[in-house]
Amino acid sequence: MTGYSNHISGVDVYQKIKEDILTLKLKPGQMISENEIANKYHVSRTPIKNAFLRLKGEQYIEIVPQKGSFVTLLDIRNIQDVIYMRALLELDMLNTIIEEGLTEKAVEGLKANLEEQYKIINSENFTPSIYIDTDNAFHFLLFRLAGRESMWDVVLNYQVYFTRFRLLDVTTSARYDITCLEHQKIIESLEEKNRSKLKKSVMDHLHSSLYRLDDKIKGEFKDYFVQAT
Repeated sequence: MTGYSNHISGVDVYQKIKEDILTLKLKPGQMISENEIANKYHVSRTPIKNAFLRLKGEQYIEIVPQKGSFVTLLDIRNIQDVIYMRALLELDMLNTIIEEGLTEKAVEGLKANLEEQYKIINSENFTPSIYIDTDNAFHFLLFRLAGRESMWDVVLNYQVYFTRFRLLDVTTSARYDITCLEHQKIIESLEEKNRSKLKKSVMDHLHSSLYRLDDKIKGEFKDYFVQAT
């Protein structure tokens, strides 16, 4: 192949492949070819190999000798563990916010994010990945209010499965309004300092994807998931 691009680096290729995996443009279990990626972005094989090795290290792809490279399957046990971890972290963190008090400025910030979420889902050019980014920003605001920003980085380290699972949910159920309502209930619970309502709101929010996708995990999307042995 000739005519390599001078504008796309190995890091750029890595980011583009990762984005395609996270947004499900590359499906779980789908084979991806170094040659096809090289031709697509007009780059040599070297940056592609480096990108693949990095993605393999982060569990976005699996490289199988003599067979090829594949997008990693979703692991429902891993997803359940991430939800369990987030529930523990977020409930503790939100209780900290209640104890320390929620300022008017903090409430305004959360409500501004929620308003942005509604704008996104009502947009003619709606993009699920942009909505997920705004959803993540909502949760990051909560971590920051509790003084736990570094813990959000820990959460993000486990997003390789969970982000794709959530996108699978929002793109198939199309019930973005429910997620927005769940966020609204979390804000209301904080304002009211109602710990029992807060716990229910958080648990409903974090587990809702599992409930909505339960039948499809066993049926339509079965091939996207690691099968129990």
